[in-house]
Order: sequence, then C-alpha cells, then structure tokens
Amino acid sequence: MDGRTGIIELPNSNVLKYKLEGGAWVCVRPSGTEPKIKFYFGVKEETAEASEQVLKEVVEEVMGRVSVMSTV
Repeated sequence: MDGRTGIIELPNSNVLKYKLEGGAWVCVRPSGTEPKIKFYFGVKEETAEASEQVLKEVVEEVMGRVSVMSTV
C-alpha cells in the first residue's frame, strides 16, 4: 500500500466482509434470488490439511454465533 486514495470504479454491493485473526475471513450477503443469507469463508494456512481444519473451526464458530442470534 502506498497511501494513495481514489475512486474505485466498481458497483455497490450489499456485502459485509470481516477479517479475522490469523488471516481468515468471512463474507456475508443476502441471496439475490431467495429469502436467505449467504456466508463465504476463506482461510490461508501452510498446508491443505491445516486449511481444512482452520476452516472447519471458523465455520463452526461463526455459524454457532448466528444460530444463537436467530433464537433471540
């Protein structure tokens, strides 16, 4: 990054992206065709096995929190 600012020529979108500790991320957006919310996850680890394990942990943590919110 060089500190420059400017206008980004991309369309607006209804998306939330959270960067998590360790480089993982989760992106949340409404479905364009159905009444539901979609979640996308990303992780980056040294090996595929480590990535799969971290992804599993992140998905369980996030979806567990979503489940609690939906019952309140």
